[in-house]
Amino acid sequence: MTQRKYRVGIIGLSGITSGVPLPAGPRAAWQGRKVGLPFDREIIISHAACVALMPNAEVVGYCDLSADLRDKFKESWGSTWPEATGYDDYKKMLAEADLDILTVGTGDNVHARMVVDGANAGVKAVFCEKPLAVSMEDANEMIKTCGDKNVPLSVGHTRAWDPLYHKIRDMIRDGEIGPLASIVAIQGGARAMLFRNGTHILHGVTFFADADPTHVSGVLEEGFDDWTEYKGDGGKKPENDPAVSGLIMFENGVRALYECNKKTINGSTLHLQGSKGEIVFGLDQGYATLRTENDGGDDVTQIIKPLGIVGSYQSMGYVAAYEELISLIEAGGTGESVGSGREARRVVQVMNGFLKSHQAGSSLVEVPQ
Repeated sequence: MTQRKYRVGIIGLSGITSGVPLPAGPRAAWQGRKVGLPFDREIIISHAACVALMPNAEVVGYCDLSADLRDKFKESWGSTWPEATGYDDYKKMLAEADLDILTVGTGDNVHARMVVDGANAGVKAVFCEKPLAVSMEDANEMIKTCGDKNVPLSVGHTRAWDPLYHKIRDMIRDGEIGPLASIVAIQGGARAMLFRNGTHILHGVTFFADADPTHVSGVLEEGFDDWTEYKGDGGKKPENDPAVSGLIMFENGVRALYECNKKTINGSTLHLQGSKGEIVFGLDQGYATLRTENDGGDDVTQIIKPLGIVGSYQSMGYVAAYEELISLIEAGGTGESVGSGREARRVVQVMNGFLKSHQAGSSLVEVPQ
């Protein structure tokens, strides 16, 4: 019996959606070091590359305004999916390609209309790159439309499908560090941008806080005093997306400090503290450190490693996300992704709350709804 192949269409042919696997070499070695892989291993880093690994999925349509990017996609993936069609109009792809899964990988500021149009056109699931949206209005519309149409919505916070993340959250829920009280999130590097890349570490903050945010206070970097709302370019240039220092308060009492600074060394770190211990890890480190005390009051340090598959967090995340979406489709569109729009909405609340606070003199404000 022939296995059904779920039909995938991609809008926005960036490297993260359509890049080919990285061959063994310096770049692959750098990616490998981040997650503890052999340096000579090929690294998978794109949606297309992950779909190509799946026996039950195929790309049947791809869309971008750029003819050069469409030609590059065909050159890269034409032998894998020779019948896939390129489009310069995503609405035409939605009308003609009979998609099961729509992947939206365009600029941050134009996700909403494509997700909404896809759900209304009858796609069975949507995978939207992060952040979900740049405004609460857009985020709410995306979630409502997909919910009304029974279209599962996943968002590309890829660590939502990382075994290490789930192991750490299970440890917190089981009380291994006592009630979680404090989170410190630090993000550095030239692309430490609130909306473009801050979304990843802020997702980590909300994931481990395990509750809705209620209030924030934020200070944007110099030069962004006119940002009453998102005014960026869809994530292209760091100078068009602010770094932020902020406080986040959650309804369960957890408090988080977020430091996003373009003038510091590249990397992202989370520090989770409870009354009995703390967990510290880098987002691309592949393991975490747990520190507790024994009965004598001495420090006890343990290394936490994930269970399950070993691989680039992105390939693990994307493959797992597509597999999950297919399972949700087969369940009739019921159920929710671990990387759901509802979870991603919390990040959008925090980001826009920072803008609201900055305009109010960095005072403590309620997050927007």
